[in-house]
Amino acid sequence: MSNPTLKLRQKRSMMRLLNEGRSILEYKFDPSAFVVPRWILVPHEVRNAMVALQYKAMVAVYGMKSLMVTRDHRYFKLCPKSTGPIIYQLHQSSMHRLLEWKEDWSFANPTLAAAAKIPRDVLQFCVDSIAYGKFTCDYTNKIDGFMSGAFQSWRQLRIEIGHLAFRLMSHKPHEYNKWLVWWEGKFADDMWRWEVCLEGLILPTWEEIIDDVYLMINDRVENAQDLANTFYVSTPGLASTGL
Repeated sequence: MSNPTLKLRQKRSMMRLLNEGRSILEYKFDPSAFVVPRWILVPHEVRNAMVALQYKAMVAVYGMKSLMVTRDHRYFKLCPKSTGPIIYQLHQSSMHRLLEWKEDWSFANPTLAAAAKIPRDVLQFCVDSIAYGKFTCDYTNKIDGFMSGAFQSWRQLRIEIGHLAFRLMSHKPHEYNKWLVWWEGKFADDMWRWEVCLEGLILPTWEEIIDDVYLMINDRVENAQDLANTFYVSTPGLASTGL
């Protein structure tokens, strides 16, 4: 591996660690997390409000899952449909093959033969910064709509329930303190498990996604250095890379 490629790999790995959180697709929604423990004597208004909060959280979680699915299609959005059905389908099938390639190696069995790399002549890519820019714009609008809609609705009701509990229970400090320990402890921790996944919705820039595809070509395609170099230095307009 050339030194510039190694540095690029290190840079992209660091950026992913900084910018990308856990995928929301890995999260399984748990309705029981919204049930106030029976040993905490809260008014029925608070328990009823928690049912409504559960619904809003579920809407937010599945909204995030939908956004993540859209984000996961970013590599296919590099090629505009306007290039024509043949070039478009070639790019789609090439990206599928590139993304689905797995390194056949196991730490437990280091003698396992390495996976065969993808033959160069079965791949053809077509990337267009304008197409990706349009995808980025549409995706950003969806993120904005989600943050000001479903996510804001969830956060607002959560704040209101905190105020409601204080208003109804402040005259019973012992019970209120038990509620507060659960609300700001166990419940907050459970919600953090999916809220932190917001970081994973960040979309790579044009430069970053081209870097990622360049590195995948280097790793997964047979004798691909010249292809990877051509792909990487392509002009920021329409850049077609065929083999």
